[in-house]
Amino acid sequence: MKYQIIGDSGLDLNETLKAEMNLKTIPFTIYVENEELVDNDPSKLEEGRNRIYASREAVRSGCPSPYTYEEAYEEVFSQGQAEGIFVVTLSSKLSGSFNSANLAAKSYKEAHPEAKIHVFDSLSASAGETNVAYYLYKLENQGLDFDEIVEKGENYVHAMRTFFILERMDILIRNGRIKKTAGLLAKTLKIKPIMMGKEGEISLYEMSRGFKKSLVKLAEGIGNEVEETKGRILFISHTRGLEKAQFFKKKVEELYDFDEIHIVESSLLASTYADDGGIVVAF
Repeated sequence: MKYQIIGDSGLDLNETLKAEMNLKTIPFTIYVENEELVDNDPSKLEEGRNRIYASREAVRSGCPSPYTYEEAYEEVFSQGQAEGIFVVTLSSKLSGSFNSANLAAKSYKEAHPEAKIHVFDSLSASAGETNVAYYLYKLENQGLDFDEIVEKGENYVHAMRTFFILERMDILIRNGRIKKTAGLLAKTLKIKPIMMGKEGEISLYEMSRGFKKSLVKLAEGIGNEVEETKGRILFISHTRGLEKAQFFKKKVEELYDFDEIHIVESSLLASTYADDGGIVVAF
């Protein structure tokens, strides 16, 4: 491939897509009580989830260091794997991954001024990051040059929509992402709020009782968010929620005409914050 795409492990993929895109991932570290879980081994995903969901303490995550990113850049260019690099990171409002990747790019380009590296702040997470990376991959297949891909990619980031519905909000409450009173009220009333990414941060989209009702409302609401779905790609990421993802996919297919719809499983990082049974969608 002419260009290499690198993503942090907030990006959710299935094995087919990962192989097709030849994507490199830089892992986050998840801190669970006294343990450090590195998000780079799919075979340990379920074990990691079990430890996270059993924890009574707040679970934290640590983003990749600039050094780790710069090592990845060096490997790509020194081995002649690509002529340029595109990096896709978790929203800069939620993590330091974007800053790490950017610092690494500046450092590398100081020593190698001719190097082509562009870091995309996805302003999203999970399915949103995946959507951006996949869009860049599709642009490369069209034969676009580096600067054209950068321009179209940045426009895509700002036009993309990300939503999520959680079965539980325990981890978001413990980490201060959602106020405890709001989370407990939702739990008591069996409300499954539809949340959305807005300028890289989390905000409430709509309230609904019951997960399936929330999925239907979200599917129906897509038409209010975009004028045309033709030409767009939809990603659905789930944490132990394949049936929910398939239900949502079927509902969307009844209502709209997306070019492609992909279901992927959450990485350990996304599983941490989406919690058990969560669904994230991006288009």
